[in-house]
Amino acid sequence: MRLRNGTVATVLVFITTFLSLSWYTAWQNGKEKLIAYQREFHALKERLRIAEHRTLQRSSELNAILEQFRRAVAETNGSKNAMNNFSDETLKLLKELTSRKSLQVPNIYYHLPHLLKNEGSLQPSVQVGLGRTGVSIVMGIPTVKRKVKSYLTETLHSLIDKLSPEEKLDCVMVVFIGETDLDYVNSVVASLEKEFSTEMNSGLVEVIAPPATYYPDLTNLKETFGDSKERVRWRTKQNLDYCFLMMYAQKKGVYYIQLEDDIVVKQNYFSTIKNFALQLASEDWMILEFSQLGFIGK
Repeated sequence: MRLRNGTVATVLVFITTFLSLSWYTAWQNGKEKLIAYQREFHALKERLRIAEHRTLQRSSELNAILEQFRRAVAETNGSKNAMNNFSDETLKLLKELTSRKSLQVPNIYYHLPHLLKNEGSLQPSVQVGLGRTGVSIVMGIPTVKRKVKSYLTETLHSLIDKLSPEEKLDCVMVVFIGETDLDYVNSVVASLEKEFSTEMNSGLVEVIAPPATYYPDLTNLKETFGDSKERVRWRTKQNLDYCFLMMYAQKKGVYYIQLEDDIVVKQNYFSTIKNFALQLASEDWMILEFSQLGFIGK
């Protein structure tokens, strides 16, 4: 009986100790996570404070510029009503630039503050083409350096050969070379100029590449979705590449379609895509899907 009671007591002590250790471990882990969250919160709070300070500073600077502008015009014309000589659009623009709003819309510099260090960060380092605008469809074709073989030439031939003469005037193909090695970029440009000289001279094909200063530091990224550091870096750079390409293409046409550098298209692909989009012009939509493969044909 004593042995049994002693055994029970030993088991109870063991269970109590185990539960205490488990509780302490869980509490310790929770405490560490809480500290990490607090650090992230304080870092975010500091970024918001800096952003707000910069916004107020820019607003103050613009107000000062506007006041100097008014004085200069008044002195030139000898009248306080000199601003009446400007168009309504000009006055509206000046008012928007200097107005202080309760809510500030975040811009690209808020999310990518490193772009402020270089004025040319959002300008292509290489830009070849006529800058065609006013088309129905802009085709974005990102490409990067491949270890084995590039299918960019075959892809462009497939896209171009299946267009009618009229369709070639109603679209533009923007090839985005996602590399910062200018020697490599220039070699690709030279190859495309040789193969597609007619299309580039007509404005159908354009080639751009981003500057090295466009990219932030990609060596210390937060690992997500269980991916390796290299995979996270690849995903991040791809997102940035797509952003640059879309920003460049945004004002060129009505619709934008994302393609890749290793595809083959079907006959009448252009009219099929355009007509389908026009049929839905009266409906609210953000993305139409013309392919089930990743982000191709979106």
